[in-house]
Amino acid sequence: MALSVETGQGITGANSYVSLADALAYHADHGNAAWAASTDPLRTAALIRGTAALDSIYGDRWPGKRLLYTQSLDWPRAYAWDRDGYPLLLLPPQIVAATCEAALVELATPGALSLKFERGLKTLGVGAISKSWDGNSGAGIIAYPAIRQPLARIVRGGGNVSLVRT
Repeated sequence: MALSVETGQGITGANSYVSLADALAYHADHGNAAWAASTDPLRTAALIRGTAALDSIYGDRWPGKRLLYTQSLDWPRAYAWDRDGYPLLLLPPQIVAATCEAALVELATPGALSLKFERGLKTLGVGAISKSWDGNSGAGIIAYPAIRQPLARIVRGGGNVSLVRT
């Protein structure tokens, strides 16, 4: 599949928040040798999967709303501010960084960000309603701090209160 990069204009058919060249520069700056050692087709696929994963995982927690009905990806967004009240215009650098990190995970293990985990659930019944939790509740949940950290000031949630700027 060809890479179609979102530029912040709400492109129909876009499938990545980052170009190959920008991802290569990002990973070179961060010393991620695995990215440089790979091939363009594998990097392209990883960028596409990484972008899709971000929209899937965080899509319901992005601030604001999609800029255009016809755009393929969740960004750019209108009425979006970070937690400090700064507007998130076009395509924020935090989204670019998180996409690069997600693509690195996907390059190492294709499909890693689309795995489903049951969060420690061992059994679930229907008759007489029963459920039991694995003693290692939480085992199997994989956290990717390098993806979450750039998004920390953007995504909503983490509590029961949702702040909305009007």
